[in-house]
Amino acid sequence: MRDLIAQSRYTMMMRSLHWLTVALVLTVYGLTYVVDLYARGTPERGAVWGLHVSFGLVLLAVVLARLVVRAVGPLPAPSNALSRLMSIAAHVVHMALYVLLIATPVLGIAMKFLRGQSISLFGLLTVASPLTPDQEFARQVLWVHENCANLLMILAALHALAALYHHFIRKDDILQRMLFSTGRR
Repeated sequence: MRDLIAQSRYTMMMRSLHWLTVALVLTVYGLTYVVDLYARGTPERGAVWGLHVSFGLVLLAVVLARLVVRAVGPLPAPSNALSRLMSIAAHVVHMALYVLLIATPVLGIAMKFLRGQSISLFGLLTVASPLTPDQEFARQVLWVHENCANLLMILAALHALAALYHHFIRKDDILQRMLFSTGRR
């Protein structure tokens, strides 16, 4: 069984990976709107999609690192601020977020490969598609990828709203556990 940290906060590593995940999710999702500023087939549009894929790959790596750190590192002691029902709800939402944080980029990779396209990490590393192109299946995978991304954004927003509710309405320590500063605002 893993050690629980005597204090009520997550480790600096967990907090850093959490906020890096937030920044990457917002970047990757935001780029899907930026791409609409450019006409189809233009180099600029292709470059934005390239950034979307690259940051999506970085996101996947960060989430996998989070899971490793979470599995082997100490966790803070459970908060007394949560009722049993709130604790169960928080656990379910966290697990759903992790599933979506992994599934969404994996589906994006699968969709690219099913289109017969390679994936590139900022032009530094390129992996050719190992799959036989199947455009119809690629369209179906794209649909699931997009809906997973939308669900991820909804759950992340609910997660953030719940943290703000705890901080400003209930005035408990839930949000403080993941912040870098210790002062209450």
